[in-house]
Amino acid sequence: MATMVGMTVWAAAFGVAFTAALLLGGRPKAQTAAILLSVLLLGCAMSTLAERRQSVSLPQGETAFEAIVADEPVERGRTLRFDAIACSGPLKGHWVRLTLLKDTVERRYATLGVGDGMLVRSRLVPPANYRESNFDYATYLQSRGIVATAFVYYRNWRKAAPRLSALTVVQRARISAMRLRHWLLGRYRSLGLEGQDFAVVAAMTLGDKSALSGSMREAYSLAGASHILALSGMHLGVIYLLLSMLLSGRRRRLLGESLLLMAIWSYVFIVGMPSSVVRSALMISVYGLVGLTGRSRMSVNALAFAAVVLLVANPLALFEIGFQLSFAAVAFILVFQSSVGSIASVRFLQRHRLLRWAWQLSVMSLLAQIGTAPLVAFYFGRLPVCSLLTGLVVIPAATAIIYLAVSLFAVGFVPVLQQAVATVLAFVATWLNAFLLAMASQPWASVGLPRLSPLQVVLLYVVAVCVCRLLAICGRRMESAREWGA
Repeated sequence: MATMVGMTVWAAAFGVAFTAALLLGGRPKAQTAAILLSVLLLGCAMSTLAERRQSVSLPQGETAFEAIVADEPVERGRTLRFDAIACSGPLKGHWVRLTLLKDTVERRYATLGVGDGMLVRSRLVPPANYRESNFDYATYLQSRGIVATAFVYYRNWRKAAPRLSALTVVQRARISAMRLRHWLLGRYRSLGLEGQDFAVVAAMTLGDKSALSGSMREAYSLAGASHILALSGMHLGVIYLLLSMLLSGRRRRLLGESLLLMAIWSYVFIVGMPSSVVRSALMISVYGLVGLTGRSRMSVNALAFAAVVLLVANPLALFEIGFQLSFAAVAFILVFQSSVGSIASVRFLQRHRLLRWAWQLSVMSLLAQIGTAPLVAFYFGRLPVCSLLTGLVVIPAATAIIYLAVSLFAVGFVPVLQQAVATVLAFVATWLNAFLLAMASQPWASVGLPRLSPLQVVLLYVVAVCVCRLLAICGRRMESAREWGA
């Protein structure tokens, strides 16, 4: 009832603001403010509606239900954790996060994989937050469609035939995509990738972090390179550039662009459609389609369009850490890269290609770090200070890993060549892990921070924007001085 009252209030407020926007046609500034207010109120209404859809009545005490494993199981100490879709019971059709206690004698848990059916008996509880943490874990699970969690004792589950008929068409398609990803991961292992080398390659290319150890995650985080492990615009951009080179040609630009976008969205579906990848795919789609018209491809408008589409589909995605970090980084890069980059002489950089590449990479890394620093400090309580240095090594290495992974499957019809590519891929991953472990072990790699409040985060963003504006002004003045001197 309270949700319906809230929904009615938000809808009424949106109607008033939208009507005001229509009536203020002769006052551009006031109309813009009314439009922004309308969008904000519409977002509040949609968030309330999304929370209502996620609200389910959980049974009291233990309940038995069938489920299908819908994600790669992750081992954490004595437990196995994964997301599943309930096929029967009060949560039929909903997502639940299951944590299984391992049976160390029979090791039945080791046989569980994506698409397997199981019969479970456990107590279902709503998602809850951890104590002493700024991370809203409950909202994070809800944004992923998870309505309940359950801890399952090792005697309280068994494998069963999967009831795919109980799933929707989209859910069945996603299970099929996850099975394909599982097969691709198996190919990595069969070609000799193992341990943390396999884990890093799987995370960077297929979005599977289940094999990453806690120590390796910590090393990447302390070294300021944890963003490399999460599929994002950089990974998708590398794949787009590679495919565009293969499909280059002016005669059939529309056909080539269509094939490119089909390949990109197929890849997005295979890796599980995380918000960072969907955002990047939307921006690449806008980039490709606008490019056919001859207009400027990338802009803040494209970023805003991607955000609107994502939030219309899932308003609760706004509360995901990955969503916030991704959009903050890209927004700062799009707004300030051109002016900040002009601090260095364009003529000088044009004569030195390697220095030009290093400068552009440094500017992008600096702006991304400034744009995400307040959120990183708020959620994780630490701030990496060596990310500029590691970025000069990590980004080329990650690019090489993506190219090698694509080549690995492209030459599958030549086993000897495929094995050679796998050997080089393993070497690059080993070298990258060793470098980041060495960087993370340095005492100056990161700085611990006190717990921040939301108001302090807002103030830090005011400071961040002022710093970027100052750098942009310096860049424009230096560029003007060079033109005047010439």
